[in-house]
Amino acid sequence: MATKLCLPDGAVRGIDIQGAQTGTVTSYTAGRDGTVSVDNPQHERALREYGAFPSSLGGHTRRGFRCAGCGFGSFFKHCSRCGGTCEREN
Repeated sequence: MATKLCLPDGAVRGIDIQGAQTGTVTSYTAGRDGTVSVDNPQHERALREYGAFPSSLGGHTRRGFRCAGCGFGSFFKHCSRCGGTCEREN
């Protein structure tokens, strides 16, 4: 599952990560929402060292449910992000 990260500064529109073993360069370009989707755990770690942080796409729900595992806000008891069980939010 891809992790959504926000780049460290609003002015940063993309970043390149060079692989340690093969030396190939992977480019991560921010989308319209300012986030990048990262599949590689090593690249995620490198981006976090540069200052990237996880996006909070869950937000608040009104009379909905909140996932106990990942904190995602939902209107359903089954989390669409991680597959966990959601609890009623007060």
